[in-house]
Amino acid sequence: MSWLRRLDPLLLFLVIGFGVYLLLNGTGNKSGNERVIEVNRAALEKILATRSGQLRGQGLANLSADERQALIDQYVRDEALFREARALGLDEGDSAIRRRLIQSLQFSLQLPPGGTAQLPSDEQLRAYLADHQQRYLRSVTLTLSQIYFDSQRRGRDGAWQAAQQLLATMNRDEQTDWLALGDRYPYQRSQYQVTETTLAAEWGEAAASQLFGETAPEGRWFGPVLSEQGVHLVRIESRQPAELPAFATLKPLLQAQWLAEAREQALQAAEAAIVARYQVRLAAGIGS
Repeated sequence: MSWLRRLDPLLLFLVIGFGVYLLLNGTGNKSGNERVIEVNRAALEKILATRSGQLRGQGLANLSADERQALIDQYVRDEALFREARALGLDEGDSAIRRRLIQSLQFSLQLPPGGTAQLPSDEQLRAYLADHQQRYLRSVTLTLSQIYFDSQRRGRDGAWQAAQQLLATMNRDEQTDWLALGDRYPYQRSQYQVTETTLAAEWGEAAASQLFGETAPEGRWFGPVLSEQGVHLVRIESRQPAELPAFATLKPLLQAQWLAEAREQALQAAEAAIVARYQVRLAAGIGS
């Protein structure tokens, strides 16, 4: 290779450059169409849709001649570089590119011919609601009042005993100002249409389960109830049972979830059809 050292550096650079050109030309020239870049309205508008800045969301008709030419130049440059990179196999073995291509295909498989999903009829939505009724039920809610006994200040046993002593008189004397009784509570002493989940976040799951149980009385004081806050006497003012909202209220949500499930089902079926076209061979030791 001593003859390479005697070559003029500029000549050597030109030789190497010409070799790279031949390599690119040879690997990329799979068909005549590979060297033709078609520039159409759909391609340019796709670039505009993904652009940031002042041109984002504008149509071709709103662009000046210079802006339109710059857009064409960008598309031609990107398309040419993309084709050459693919011809050189630069997309092979790249996990990010592989994942992006799979995601693009999955997105296209979710769409029906024409690209727009057909909205379900009211009859289909009502049938869907009947099959998934539990998902849309509004939770049971309680409106309640409570008298609080601070177990940190009184001690747990002391707070419990104080609550028991007061309970003996509360239901006999309806005129008692219950807001003046017990200890200062750090949150609301009355709660309006609270759900079990919301109450559990404040009182703990055990106390919330006790209040939402079927045996909890309504309209009179009962307890004591031990919570994560302390000890309480509770009066359930009203109980709102679980109910299903009106169909008109649920319709937008039903449509969205129906379409999401339809897309997922279409995707799974399309993926299964594609996989079925291939024969799978497991290397020795790979299978279970």
